Amino acid sequence: MVQCAVVEAEAQRRIRYTWVVGDLDTVVTFTLTPTESGTLLRLTHAGFQPQQRHNFGGARYGWRMFCDRLVGVLALPPSQP
Repeated sequence: MVQCAVVEAEAQRRIRYTWVVGDLDTVVTFTLTPTESGTLLRLTHAGFQPQQRHNFGGARYGWRMFCDRLVGVLALPPSQP
């Protein structure tokens, strides 16, 4: 189970929240930046300690899966009402 708390929210720009599991206490940030061709999404998961390499690897794997799936969903045609 992951314990989370929003620590920053800026509408249509950024959301940052804590991500706490056991002794892992990190912060996840999603930032949206407008570009000429759309929007850039930046995901940062920070706060890993050197001894948490395994946790970092797991998070990297999980976020890559999440982002790959998100790209797939965004490529779908808009649903009809």
